[in-house]
This record gives sequence, C-alpha cells and structure tokens, in this order.
Amino acid sequence: MYRLLIVDDEPVIANGLVQLLQDRQEFELDICKAYSADEALEIAQRTKLDILVSDIRMPKKNGLQLVDEIAYYWPSCRMIFLTGYSEFNYVYEAIRKNVDSYILKSEGVEPIFEAVRGAIVKLEEEHRSRLQQEKAQLHLRIVESLLKKELLESVLRGEELPALLREERYADLDFAIALDRPSFILIGYADQQEGITMKLLEAAGSIFGKLLPPSIGCEYTLYDGHLIVWFLQPNAELVDRLRDEADAAENGHRVVAYLRGVLERVQNECEEILDVSMSFGISGNIMNRWDQTREQVEMIRSLIRRRVQLGQRMVIVDYERTTDKSSIQIKLAGIQQDAFKKGLLDQIHRYIEEHLAGDLSLTAIAEEVHLNPSYLSRYYKQISGHNLIEYIKSFKLESAIAMMSDPHLKLNEIALRVGFDSPSYFATFFKKMTGKSPQEYRNLQ
Repeated sequence: MYRLLIVDDEPVIANGLVQLLQDRQEFELDICKAYSADEALEIAQRTKLDILVSDIRMPKKNGLQLVDEIAYYWPSCRMIFLTGYSEFNYVYEAIRKNVDSYILKSEGVEPIFEAVRGAIVKLEEEHRSRLQQEKAQLHLRIVESLLKKELLESVLRGEELPALLREERYADLDFAIALDRPSFILIGYADQQEGITMKLLEAAGSIFGKLLPPSIGCEYTLYDGHLIVWFLQPNAELVDRLRDEADAAENGHRVVAYLRGVLERVQNECEEILDVSMSFGISGNIMNRWDQTREQVEMIRSLIRRRVQLGQRMVIVDYERTTDKSSIQIKLAGIQQDAFKKGLLDQIHRYIEEHLAGDLSLTAIAEEVHLNPSYLSRYYKQISGHNLIEYIKSFKLESAIAMMSDPHLKLNEIALRVGFDSPSYFATFFKKMTGKSPQEYRNLQ
C-alpha cells in the first residue's frame, strides 16, 4: 500500500479529493491531508510519503517550495501539481523540478485519477527495478566474498598474491590491497578457544572493522577454524604522515605502532562487549615479500599460541620487533609457566632500568613485552603482587638516592637521569615519596 498526501489551503478541495480517491476501489492508498505547506512538512517529517498531490499557490510557502522539502525527506516520492492557474512560469518550474503531472483544477477529476494511476505505475516499476538491482548486487557480493576468501586462503597456504591476482578468475575482483604499496598482515586469536564460535570471531572482526580508521584499507578472512586474518594497507597520506625522513627503516614500525593503538581499543571492546579476550600478531611490511606471507603468519600464530598457553592474555606480537624468532620459539616451547612469568618480570625490570631517563609509559613497556597496555598493568600485579606504576616510582627513587652518593653529580643531572625534565617536578616527586626535599635528603647522607 502506498501513502498519498493531499495539500490544499482550501479545505473543501482537500476533503473532496480525499473522499473521491477513497471511493476508487482500484487505488489501495493510505491517504493523508494537509491545509498548508507547513502542516504537510510536519507529516513528511514523521511519515513515509509515496505520492504528493499539492496545490501550487498557498500562503507563506507555495507548492514549488514544498516539493523541494518533500524530496529531501522522501526522494522517491512522486509529485503531482493541482492548480487553478495555467501560468508559464509555474509550468516551467514544475517541469524543471521533475514533477510527474501538472493538472488544472478546471480539468475535472479524471486527469487526477490518471495522474495518481501513473504515479503508482512508476513507483511499482522503480520498486521492481530496485529489487532486481539489489538481488544482482547481493549475488555479486556473495560471489566476490567467496572469491576473496578463496584468494586469501590460497595466499595463507603459501601461494604468492601477485601470481594469483594475474589469474583470470580474479581479474575483476575489487581487491583493496595494492601490490606496490606497504602492506601488513594481522592475525586475531581468541585466547580461550573453548566455546569460541565462528559468530563470535565474526563479531570480533566487526568490532575491528568499526574501529579501523578509513586511512587503512582492509581485506580479511576467517582461517583454519580459529583465526581471523586481515590484510591491511595504509593509504598514501597516512604513510606520508608517519614517515621518518631521518630513518626510512623505521617507517614500517611507525605504521605497526599506530596499529597497536587501534588494537588496544579492539581488545578492550572485545573484552567488554563480547566477554572475549583476543590476542593479535602483526607482520612486517610484506610489500615485495609476498613469498614470506605463510612463514610470517605461521611464526606469529605459534608465538601467540605459546604465550597464551603460558597464561598470558591480550598479547600483541610485533613480528619485526621479535628478534631471533626461531630461538625465541624454541625457548617458549620448552619453558614452564612459572619460569615464563619470572622471565617476563625480569624483562620488564630490565627495560625500566635501561630506559630510566626515557619513556616508561605503559604503552612503551607493553610494546617491549608484546602485551596490551591495560592488560599489562593487571598482569604485572597478578604475577608480582605489586602495582607497575608504583614499582617504576620506587625504582626511580632508589636510583636517585643511589646517585646522590656521588658528590660530583648535581641534583639537576640526577633528575634528568631518572626521567624528570623539570627539577621542580623531581623535587615534588622526591618530597612526596620521602618527606624531604632532594637537597635535605642529600645533606643527611
């Protein structure tokens, strides 16, 4: 059933048309009426409209202006003008606005019926055409989706992407990854495999898709029953923004670091919304190294799975920063959970000691140990019994006190060595921790 709105500032005409159209059994219409353009707009803002029959000359806002407003809300609405004036300017403007019919009131009711009948025919034709297009597009999307899945699985089994894309079956595939630009592979793995369904993995993939910035192109597939694998490609603008002119080798890592920030949000939302803990692994830039795709994917998967088996959650493995990968894999394979936890604590403490004057944010430490920053804070407390931020503060204090025994070191220099750019901030920190200023404490030594 279609909805028709009659608009005329003369109630007799509006009510009469309502009655006449309701009496015509051939029309199955839900008929509304309005006595002004403003009243018609109120109806349009809350109700779908299919056909508009409107007078042109009305107070405040005329029918020509009303048509523009109605078309904004309901672009497919068919427009019929009904007027007592045969003026060229009105006719010309109506034609320009693509109005279906322009009828003089003096012509009687039959032209109105004919115009409504014609509008219904056009609506039905448009509806059939739209359904056919949607079915065709759906079919193409299904076929394209299957082809992409087939293509990506072939790459993950060891075939090279450039060779596959030259095959005729993939020639017309709308593939978002260009071979001549930086590209990365991302693997998603549910930390608790028991109870994980394809729907949950798809939901996690959907969260990632919503949080992925538009500056990164993406193709993905569910692989091997328990993995999500994405092929990612930053656009030229993002690559340029992240470019390090002084050290070109760092450019790939800058993209990965940016992706880590995205993954932190994805992990947190998967945990909050789906109650699923997800780990991820990111490859290096595989542009011109497509033959290494399978090797990197298998290594990343192995590293993630072993860390999860050793009790870690929300891992983020950075393939390029995992040096000497084969020996690490061997060590992880033979290590026990308690020894692994101790090794991780040693790694964190060593990083803090070596970077005391630098960046000791959760993000920096998490990147070093391949964990989500939020999870790192919880995990550190779980395995050590202490708060990581408090440990860093205590270590800074102990280091500063130890340095004070060297009379050649000025307090300003000590402040810099333990990560304080501002001497006054160092003094505030020191007094809060010890109850004395740095100088007072040094005088007592």
